[in-house]
Amino acid sequence: MTANEAHCAQSKDAVPYSQMGLSLRGIASAVVLLAFAAFAQSPSRVTRFSGEVKRGEAFTHDIGQGLEFALRPASEDPSGWTITVSAKGPRPAGCDDLVWVATPPFRSFNQRYLDLSYGTSPRQAVAMTPREFSFVLNCADYAVEEKRVTTLLWPYSATKAEIEDAQNNLSRLGKGRFFIRDSRITDPAGTNPGSIDWLRFDVELEFPR
Repeated sequence: MTANEAHCAQSKDAVPYSQMGLSLRGIASAVVLLAFAAFAQSPSRVTRFSGEVKRGEAFTHDIGQGLEFALRPASEDPSGWTITVSAKGPRPAGCDDLVWVATPPFRSFNQRYLDLSYGTSPRQAVAMTPREFSFVLNCADYAVEEKRVTTLLWPYSATKAEIEDAQNNLSRLGKGRFFIRDSRITDPAGTNPGSIDWLRFDVELEFPR
């Protein structure tokens, strides 16, 4: 989890959505449907690349349009990673992960988490492929979507117009698929939760034109 996510969730612990006025499933469905509708209306550009990463290492790759794909070592799990896309070069404070605001759910397990969070075993983690995610294309859209996520999670502090905007609108999104092609893991033993030691992977990214 990145520092930005802490603004909308203090931890990865699930929170009862009955208190939020909107269901987790409803939030996820709305974002996914809007994303696919956007792609259906315009052609896209696809880029593909492959890579390898060892436990504790980061992986980065320039994907064009001033953006960079990265696997960042997970803060809570040194053998895992978080899938991110970020703007290259100087950027506004807080705009360091363009994926999380566009890839629900926001307060439970998420396909961006290539790690052992939420009781996931190493073997389960590497079997989860492909992993699909979306991302906004710039920091301006990030600011818009972060506000919309905040509105969806805490609707009781928003106006009716803000809630309708968050439910019905979405910035232009890129979409990604992360394919795990090979891996080495250490299975759990006793109190040792195990680890993901090495990955070989392919990434496919789709950009709206």
